[in-house]
Amino acid sequence: MKNLILVSLIVSIFSFNLRQTKQNFDSYVLAVQWSNGFCEIHNCEENADIIDKNTLTIHGLWPSLKNGKMMRPCTSGISIYEEDNDLFEELRRNWPSLTGPNEGFWEHELNKHGYCMMEEYGWEDYEDYFKFTIDLFVNEYKDLLIKVFPDLENTTINVSYFDLKEKIQNIIPNATFKMKCKSDYITEFHFFLDKDFNPSVKSRFSPSCKFGKLVFK
Repeated sequence: MKNLILVSLIVSIFSFNLRQTKQNFDSYVLAVQWSNGFCEIHNCEENADIIDKNTLTIHGLWPSLKNGKMMRPCTSGISIYEEDNDLFEELRRNWPSLTGPNEGFWEHELNKHGYCMMEEYGWEDYEDYFKFTIDLFVNEYKDLLIKVFPDLENTTINVSYFDLKEKIQNIIPNATFKMKCKSDYITEFHFFLDKDFNPSVKSRFSPSCKFGKLVFK
């Protein structure tokens, strides 16, 4: 009986903490991938035919805690099966997996990050998370960010975070982001947003890499 009570207490505490975690985020990270740089480091051959060159794709939209750290996973256990409809066409275009099956990538992002937003905004269908993220990316970031990058092919240029920051803030005022690199190649950008999805100023922010190689193909 004591063991049963102890297990019930632990489950109750865990459930309470998980609910609290889901409700306490006050900002977001919009993570976007630069596929050319990413594929210099990782094997993208499996999905090479669906990757648009010289463009950005979504990694995810991640609720964050007040201290700037990522929230704990808020797993829902939802499974996703790729279908032939407008939503999945947009997912394949703007949110493809670069290294493996799309379904596994989308499930990971939904179950780790999106489910918290579903609870926060009362979304009953997981499609709402994907639609919202795609709309935010396409309407507020994708086309504007592409203007920052020169129209080049078959070349690699060295750029600094601070030069890119100035160029990006010229088209997206107050944009604050982290530039992510691996083996000196720029692979990703993390844009910090407030609870209303506007650019958020991070007081304790420093780029993960100050210089990187930007690959064009």
